[in-house]
Amino acid sequence: MKPFFIDGSRSYGYSLLIEEIGREGFYYPLYRTSDTYAYWKNLLKALVSSRAVTLLDSDINPSEIAGVDIASLNERVEIGRCEIETTGQLIDAVKRSTAEISIFTSGTTGQPKKIVHTVASLTRTVRTGEKYENDVWGFAYNPTHMAGLQVFFQAFENACTLVNLFGKSRSEIYEIIKSRHITHLSATPTFYRLLLPVERTCPGVVRVTLGGERSDAHLYENIQKIFPNAKVNNIYASTEAGALFASKDDCFRIPDAIRDKIKVSDSELLIHESLLGTSESMSLDGDYYHSGDLIEWVDEAQGLFRFISRKNEMINVGGYKVNPEEVETALLSIAGVRQALVYGKSNSVLGNVICADIVPDDGYELDAVGIKQALQGILQDFKIPRRIKFVETLPLTRTGKLKRV
Repeated sequence: MKPFFIDGSRSYGYSLLIEEIGREGFYYPLYRTSDTYAYWKNLLKALVSSRAVTLLDSDINPSEIAGVDIASLNERVEIGRCEIETTGQLIDAVKRSTAEISIFTSGTTGQPKKIVHTVASLTRTVRTGEKYENDVWGFAYNPTHMAGLQVFFQAFENACTLVNLFGKSRSEIYEIIKSRHITHLSATPTFYRLLLPVERTCPGVVRVTLGGERSDAHLYENIQKIFPNAKVNNIYASTEAGALFASKDDCFRIPDAIRDKIKVSDSELLIHESLLGTSESMSLDGDYYHSGDLIEWVDEAQGLFRFISRKNEMINVGGYKVNPEEVETALLSIAGVRQALVYGKSNSVLGNVICADIVPDDGYELDAVGIKQALQGILQDFKIPRRIKFVETLPLTRTGKLKRV
């Protein structure tokens, strides 16, 4: 039987998973572990028995989250043995589950919010069928967050193999993709930028998905070089709503099925409550949730739009609003710039000054003066970083995105 999960030299089969779920007879409602296989096994035990489960990052600090009884952390609850003998029975039991699954927002813009989902809301975009049965998924997300759960359910409901790539180095990722015959990848743009400069090609990968951050044409070009046989998709998902939109470039289209549940107000995307999980800390404006994502219409009549930035990440410079992602895109267009992180630093005169941390490509010697000169014809003067620092790596969040200062 094919493996369920591969992590380095360790391989866990579906037969082992079924045997342990059936035999152990307990689960942890509030579980914290760095063992990804144990985490998924616990999640599946909760779902099969329709028990509530709360998903926590392995390094979470209790002070970061509210509404969690930390005294019951990793406290086992008896659920009895489960009569499941085949992979198909396990998948069917999960699909029928009425369990509540609580996850937390990343907390990058404040206290993490607890959002309660169901299997139905988490698997809204999962596709199943014979043509998906031989997919091998590279797993490049934190498993406790929405994007990781989306990949997990897509693989699991087709009895596919998941191969861990999360937290691996660039050279390890290339080697694992080749040796484990990975066919599908879903990751943040930051993950794909870690694979640059292009070191080798991975012709066995047939589907590449980006999500969680804004991407750019330069990154798309390099992804196509690394994965020459892959179809590339962009996914929009949030902890509150799950996956909603997909595209083949940076332009998204609102599906007809939810067209009447999406609004735009002052360039901000609003999502109807019927598409959301539930949360006591999530406030609504009437029936709509303010996503915090700013968009621009490409073709409003057709429902085509492009993401601009997160509303709370705009930087005020002398009364002008600067989108850090726009500046990052401009920096990434400069030869020799592999990664860039743009942020504001407090300034008594301007309010903020624009700063940039840059990871150079191997073999390039960049300097701040040259970077600023290259930006002169691309950006308005107030958007050009005043302080530029060259670094070896950039800080990442728990979800694998760039961590803004």
